[in-house]
Parts: sequence; C-alpha cells; structure tokens
Amino acid sequence: MSAQPTEAYPTRSPYRIEDDEGPQDVAGLRAALAAVSTADLTAFDARLGAIRTTDPAGLDEARALFAEYRAVWLSLVHPVIRAAVADSAAGTSTTHSSEEVWADYDMETMEPRGAQT
Repeated sequence: MSAQPTEAYPTRSPYRIEDDEGPQDVAGLRAALAAVSTADLTAFDARLGAIRTTDPAGLDEARALFAEYRAVWLSLVHPVIRAAVADSAAGTSTTHSSEEVWADYDMETMEPRGAQT
C-alpha cells in the first residue's frame, strides 16, 4: 500500500460523513461536486431535477439522493480513499478473500466468534 497521504482530511473518517461534515445543503454539494467531477455534478442535477418535491415521497427521495452524493463527494476528495483507489488501479493493494474477511465471524449471527450474547 502507498504511504499515507499528508494532506488535510475533509472528514474525521474516510468511512462515513458525520452530520457536521462536508457539504451541508444543495448549493454546497453542487459547488463541491463541481470542483472535483462535472460528470457527477451533472448526474446529481439530473436526478435531483427528476424528483417531484410536491409528492411527500419526493422529499425522502431528495434526502436519500443528497446523502448518496455526499458519499460520492467523499470518495472523490478523501486522500485515504483516493490512495486506496490508486493502489487498486496500480495492482499494489492488499486483497483478502471473503473467507479471510469472515473467518472471525459466526455466519448465522454475523457476530464475532466467541462474542458474548
């Protein structure tokens, strides 16, 4: 794996965006996407434009779309994720089989083996 990046992280974790991190509204998300990927901005705008906000279900759909594209933004800007993608593309990433990943878990309960219930 490549050396850990030294640039500042846009979030505390590369695995999730806390409520107080990243773009906080549609305008902020559009600006953040525009800075890193016009293709993702175009896709976001198209999907957002197709949502009927007069329908109550449309608001839930808009919230889900906003959350989805905040995650897209994170995947494009977080140095840890970018380094992992670069390692994978270069064929230098460490891989693990599903058997290795799940070896320490009970396949019925999905709990770590030996965990107290």
